[in-house]
Amino acid sequence: MGVAMAGHEFTVREVEVSYPGGDRRGTVLMLPGRAYSCDMSLLAWTTRALQSIGWTVLQAEWDLSAVPAEPHAFIKDVAHQLDERKRPAEPVLIVAKSLGTLAAHWGAEKGYPAVWLTTVLKAAGVYPLPGHSDALAQRIREYPTQNLVVGGTADISWQTGFRGTGQVLEIEGADHSLEVADWRTSVKQHEAVAAAVAHFAVGVAG
Repeated sequence: MGVAMAGHEFTVREVEVSYPGGDRRGTVLMLPGRAYSCDMSLLAWTTRALQSIGWTVLQAEWDLSAVPAEPHAFIKDVAHQLDERKRPAEPVLIVAKSLGTLAAHWGAEKGYPAVWLTTVLKAAGVYPLPGHSDALAQRIREYPTQNLVVGGTADISWQTGFRGTGQVLEIEGADHSLEVADWRTSVKQHEAVAAAVAHFAVGVAG
């Protein structure tokens, strides 16, 4: 489903379950990074891991050119459109990466548990969020319900040693894609993150 917001288009889709598993647990609202789509390794494997334990995954997609200079309202609208497609009376879990973690403000209002991947805690990197990073870091640090935060120590937008109200998985030497120079190690790290997210999601669904 294509949606337009003041000229900024994005797509919401439900991922087909090619590898189903487990009883239905609820709906995942997945928001990618600015230039890191849900089809890329970290989010693709995380999607598969969640599907394997019974979660339906709704994904947002956008072109880089669709993201406005002021992205906060854009991300809130994307999150809202994903939420509109969930099934009533089921658990909801947000899984967001980088730019998508701006949904933390909206998610806190909704009271949804969340997984925050490579959130932009400092205004640094290729796509910094000046004017947003400090507030985002504070929001995630004080997030009011269950949450898992994942970051890498080689990511200049990450705060090494970050702690908040939930679980933190900090990966030594990982960059903003949670990768390192050695591809084999990168594959293992993405596997470990997908497994950690799935384990967290089991606890959310009870």
